[in-house]
Amino acid sequence: MDFAELSLQAGHLAAGAAHLLSASDLARFSTLEARAFLPLEEAMSHATLPLSLVGGSHCSMLRCAAVEDTPDLRARLNFLCGIEVSVTVVPGALLEDAILRAYLGSVEQLTAGLSAISGRQVASASKGQQQAIPEPKGDAAKFLSALLEFGAARNASDLHLCPTRSGAIVKIRIDGELMSQESQPYPSSLHEQVVLRLKALASLNVTCRRLPQDGAFSFPVAGKERAARLSILPASHGESAVIRFLHVREVPSVEQLGFEADVVRVLRASIARTQGILLVTGPTGSGKSTTLYALARQIKEGGRNVVSVEDPVESHLPGIVQVPVNDEQGLTYPRAIRSVLRHDPDVIMIGEIRDRESASIALESAATGHLTLSSLHVGSVLLALDRLKALGVSHESAVPSVSVVVSQRLLPALCGACKRRDDITSRALGADVYAPSGCEACHGAGFSGRVAVAELLDLRSQAAKQAALRARSTESLGRELPEGAFLPWEVCLRALTRSGHISARQASEFLERESC
Repeated sequence: MDFAELSLQAGHLAAGAAHLLSASDLARFSTLEARAFLPLEEAMSHATLPLSLVGGSHCSMLRCAAVEDTPDLRARLNFLCGIEVSVTVVPGALLEDAILRAYLGSVEQLTAGLSAISGRQVASASKGQQQAIPEPKGDAAKFLSALLEFGAARNASDLHLCPTRSGAIVKIRIDGELMSQESQPYPSSLHEQVVLRLKALASLNVTCRRLPQDGAFSFPVAGKERAARLSILPASHGESAVIRFLHVREVPSVEQLGFEADVVRVLRASIARTQGILLVTGPTGSGKSTTLYALARQIKEGGRNVVSVEDPVESHLPGIVQVPVNDEQGLTYPRAIRSVLRHDPDVIMIGEIRDRESASIALESAATGHLTLSSLHVGSVLLALDRLKALGVSHESAVPSVSVVVSQRLLPALCGACKRRDDITSRALGADVYAPSGCEACHGAGFSGRVAVAELLDLRSQAAKQAALRARSTESLGRELPEGAFLPWEVCLRALTRSGHISARQASEFLERESC
């Protein structure tokens, strides 16, 4: 696709077909020569992405993408760039991500920059200097800033800094896949300074090296603050650090979560109820919090009072009272939940049911006229009742209160720009099925973004509750439930495969993993 095609797509976008162009597509049109005319900070402040130069060696014009095309903007860009500028209007929702990806999201740029920083002699710094959190002037600060900017630009979920015998290695999780630089460790001395700086940023104890520590901090990216959580863990070759990026994005609607139509229908019906518990289950990083926020947003828009207890608050929802847990000051999960019950809520959202007391209080609130939303760490919806029993809640108490359990995972989505038809599988299934390929837009991975897969247990009917009370095991529960009360993984996987979001191989491998 060339610039003329981009212009055509921009016209379609103005008409409402926003799916035709992504931030990754837009970033791909931007050349290094064009970006040299406008620094990143200016690009962000003017919401403008330089795309290409026109006129060959004479460079007579700079083509840019922006959210508006006004004489004032063109005059300012002409002055800043020292060259005539032409503007193509694109949606603002795409532009900020596209600018960050273009300027900071190149793996090659990151690798070269980190090599240049870590290859030099690392200056020593005292703990006092680190506690002062100076401006990024030293090598450790530059090294960390480069990693954080890259993670923010690529929408990474986690950044790992892992010490080893021969140095420390960087791992970064993008679209659920963990990329590792194991062949290019950086010096242990640099790693120690990076960890010290992270502790200082998160207001942790910089002198403590033998105990785990957790905290949070913010960092600037192109003039805007981004939030992150930090976990420090003592390991055999030093302290391991994991940074979780808390990306600021609009909370989606229930329909925008990407679940299969029957799952959306049950979720919408369940949040219309006035009592009962809706549980979202799955491992860390499976999107449970996003689903809970989407449900809470939908409920709030219906005019009901929603109060949440979270550890920590990951996204701020206007119109919802969100209470952050603070164990150090005595505001534990159970204490916060009990206080919330006296705050006249219609709906209570509990970030996680994690112990016997929080489980008991959640069931009590559900039984006394409050709709309760929460998450639970368990592998399958059929195991949710067993997990509550392990937390000290009897089967007879849990079944009447639990309305719906949804378990979810996130799978890498096929890149829309390069996915190819899988002819063999398509002929076998009698429907078009696609496979990954790899292109510049997806950095050769074949995947871009992630898609949600879900299974569902619907215990709203008396028949389903009676079946759950009769079941003596997880296997018998699956057999005894009435038709439609259990929606297995296969239903969602089949829909995602036939819609071209995932490949048949992904679906097969997923089912194999979940059956282990």
